[in-house]
Amino acid sequence: MRVFFIISVFLSGLVTFGAIWIVHQMTANFNPDGSNPLWSNGNPGLFFMLWPMPFIFYFLFSMIFVFEKIHNTYKVNRRRFITGYTILFLALISFTLYRIIDFNRVAQPYFEYEIGYLNPYTNDLFFNVWTLLAALCIPAIVSFYLEGRKKSIIDARG
Repeated sequence: MRVFFIISVFLSGLVTFGAIWIVHQMTANFNPDGSNPLWSNGNPGLFFMLWPMPFIFYFLFSMIFVFEKIHNTYKVNRRRFITGYTILFLALISFTLYRIIDFNRVAQPYFEYEIGYLNPYTNDLFFNVWTLLAALCIPAIVSFYLEGRKKSIIDARG
């Protein structure tokens, strides 16, 4: 059973990184010197993030158990790691939001109409390795509470 779990986590991780790479490839480059049309067929990069979403959710959920195993194996300091994961999460989300808002502020003068934050030029700002690392901080934090819950259940029985 463990082998199938490891294979499934590895494959879902590959699908996750593949989806991020395809979104990066499908994101239109913003050109301040030329025209930047937003075509009528919408935002093609988001389509390639939509279909692998079940695999991405599975990857993030299964990483709870992977992090739990890693934390139990190396006997890490719980409070320090929770603080570290929280700080890393907040820093990555703040950095990403700053980049998105700054890009929109810089790009808006080149359009006749107001563009939204999620547009064909910002897909790779939302879906990239940094946001994936921020998302992985959440299962890492949850894994500590899963471990603590198991100990309290065992203590209550014993």
